[in-house]
Amino acid sequence: MSDSGADSTREYFGRDQRDGVSPPDLSKECTFAEHIVHARGKRTRFTSVSLDLTKIRDFGDTDYRLERQKLLDDQHELIEHEALLSELRRVVREGEKAERLRAVQALRYASKRKEGLVNWSFDISRVARKDLISWAKGRVQPYFTRLN
Repeated sequence: MSDSGADSTREYFGRDQRDGVSPPDLSKECTFAEHIVHARGKRTRFTSVSLDLTKIRDFGDTDYRLERQKLLDDQHELIEHEALLSELRRVVREGEKAERLRAVQALRYASKRKEGLVNWSFDISRVARKDLISWAKGRVQPYFTRLN
């Protein structure tokens, strides 16, 4: 579901606070739909990105560009916009009722925002739960370049 060669030149962007991209909570597992629908303002193991900065103005006040090649070189997963929509459509067709309803809403949001997701693959086995957010903050910043 990650990067395909044809899409490798497309840039993804994020918007967040001036002091940096909000770190993920790598201990919080959730589905794509749960992240998109319920995680706004909360943290999960995913970070939302978009193909179009104008579609995510409500995410924060500072623009960032995802350093895609570094992300992929370091073995993190970029879930492309189209792959995300495809997976959400699959859940709409095949999921349980609650999953389907959540996926329908997530599909609307992800389409409108041209959203993709970063699925981080850091090794957190030696990080204390209480330190996880601050530990992750320093790790995700190098994957984003501030634009303004």
